[in-house]
Amino acid sequence: MIGISMVSAQLCEGMTRREWLRVGAIGSALTLADVLRAETESSKTSTRAKACILLFLQGGQSQLDTFDMKPAAPENIRGEFRPIPTSVPGLQICEHLPQLARLAHRFTIVRSMTHRVTNHNPAGYYALSGVAPDRDVVALKASAEDYPNPGAVLAKFRPTRSALPAFVQLSEPLVGDGNLHMPGQNAGLLGPRYDPFLFHEDPNQDRLDVPELSLPAELDWPRLQQRRSLLQQVDRQLARLVESERVARMDIYYRRAYELLGSSQSRRAFHLHEEPPAVRERYGRHRWGQALLLARRLVEAGVRMVTVYWGGALNAPDPYWDTHRRNFAEQKQKLLPQFDQCLSALLEDLHQRGLLATTLVISMGEFGRTPRLGQVTANAGTDATGRDHWPFCYSILLAGGGIAGGKVVGQSDRFAAYPTEKPISPQDLVATLYHAMGVPLDTPIYDRHGRQLILTHGRVVHELFD
Repeated sequence: MIGISMVSAQLCEGMTRREWLRVGAIGSALTLADVLRAETESSKTSTRAKACILLFLQGGQSQLDTFDMKPAAPENIRGEFRPIPTSVPGLQICEHLPQLARLAHRFTIVRSMTHRVTNHNPAGYYALSGVAPDRDVVALKASAEDYPNPGAVLAKFRPTRSALPAFVQLSEPLVGDGNLHMPGQNAGLLGPRYDPFLFHEDPNQDRLDVPELSLPAELDWPRLQQRRSLLQQVDRQLARLVESERVARMDIYYRRAYELLGSSQSRRAFHLHEEPPAVRERYGRHRWGQALLLARRLVEAGVRMVTVYWGGALNAPDPYWDTHRRNFAEQKQKLLPQFDQCLSALLEDLHQRGLLATTLVISMGEFGRTPRLGQVTANAGTDATGRDHWPFCYSILLAGGGIAGGKVVGQSDRFAAYPTEKPISPQDLVATLYHAMGVPLDTPIYDRHGRQLILTHGRVVHELFD
């Protein structure tokens, strides 16, 4: 039998959360505490956007082959695809996006995104955090000093009241060049308590199980309550033994894990099998379609921000949107049909449920692709059928949460190579996200040394709003 008096002074800064959880086998039901981060501050806002869904297209989607086509350009620039009309008079997009074309009145296209970072990891960090990296190098590593992902900022300054975490990531962490996790996905200098809840399972299953949200077979709810009581005693003893922020944070982790395990609402949000088969088919029976359907269920249940990273390892045989080779074949056969299906389904579904007005949806990559086929900017492996990295001008899509529908913001030159009107940086885009979500741009944050920093120096793109 374990008694509280058995806890010795050896329990100090060097011990891990896993070791603490082993006391009395407490950890068997509370493993979620290792990944769940609690929100501790609240903010009041009258903003229209209550949630955000970010679809991140790792590798960089081609602007010329999607939302900024140049049919009058030479063939080695305009490529194989042709534009089609949309529901907005005068607005055309790619022929392989017919379902999005029907919904153009519900979203806005930005055709003048721009920066100068050409490598995946630093460009991804800039796109996700809104802060330019200090180096444009291939193997940029994530750091505890990084600026946070907006989801972490929302978890801290606009926490939820539900048992669900405020920030959820529905994919494996992005792995960029050098087999390194792409910076900008986590909380960075805000601290690990605001990291996303990572959901690694492929949601394209008939019945989705989330082991982290279920009690082990040998443990029922009364026994969990008994173990929590013991845990609280251990925590009080630890607090007397060592004064440490790590110790103080543990109670928060355990409490939130306990609440999540005991919440039927949180578990049901992940129950994709409750959706009608027709809805699942509409989103597409592939990983990205089902991930966006799950994202809709999560924001409907109270999650503040959901990130869906359409990507994986860039050195894999299937490099997603990083089309250095077979640019048109990869997009025509797989990427664009799936993208068109699942993003149009999300926008339609949110609108029909009355959620689009309060849910900001952003679809973007870390940069675009070269105007000229075979043009080499970063990867010598780019061949005559591919497009290399191009951060100088690219397109993104935004909808909901106060964003106007049926608009184009910014313009590019005749080859979609450089902005000619309203250049917008990732810094400005992230500032616009914070504005839409009711987070003041001058909100102070602090690094690990206690130095005060400003959340963003970006400018809100007011033209995006209706």
